[in-house]
Amino acid sequence: MDQVILVDADDKEIGVMDKVEAHRGTGKLHRATSVFLFNKKGELLVQQRSSKKITCQLMWANTCCGNLRPGETYRECAHRRLQEELGIFGVKLEEVVKFLYQTPCDDEFSEYEMDTVYMGYYDGQVRPNPDEVSGYKWIEWNDLMLQNSLVPWVKIMKQKEIIKKIKEHYDGIR
Repeated sequence: MDQVILVDADDKEIGVMDKVEAHRGTGKLHRATSVFLFNKKGELLVQQRSSKKITCQLMWANTCCGNLRPGETYRECAHRRLQEELGIFGVKLEEVVKFLYQTPCDDEFSEYEMDTVYMGYYDGQVRPNPDEVSGYKWIEWNDLMLQNSLVPWVKIMKQKEIIKKIKEHYDGIR
């Protein structure tokens, strides 16, 4: 059973729960990570989520996302998900921001997450796991919000100006 870490609005751990159950209905608040990777050309790696995902199947998303497991840190989760989803190892990740969001994904499942967002640079090979990723591509940063079938949390990141913070962080260390 894959478990997630349940937290309160202050990110204090309050328990664990089965990952599927934590996403059912309006969801239970749990810890998650989101990663944005850029290459030397300044392009962003985005992925199309697998049809096997609990939420937002076949929708386009940032580089990768993941739910923390009991005993795991945000950074450890971000690295684990890069490996599991895209076969990417050893990327230096910079923490950009932490935020809370809740959004329905369909009639049965929602996301309700305390999400820590990371960014990094990568120019190596991408080896997508078909159980996690249906497709991937490198896009121009400004094209992110133009993706058809974009996951709701990226839209929320834009509304909360987190996308702007990622871009400012990227421009500041580029």
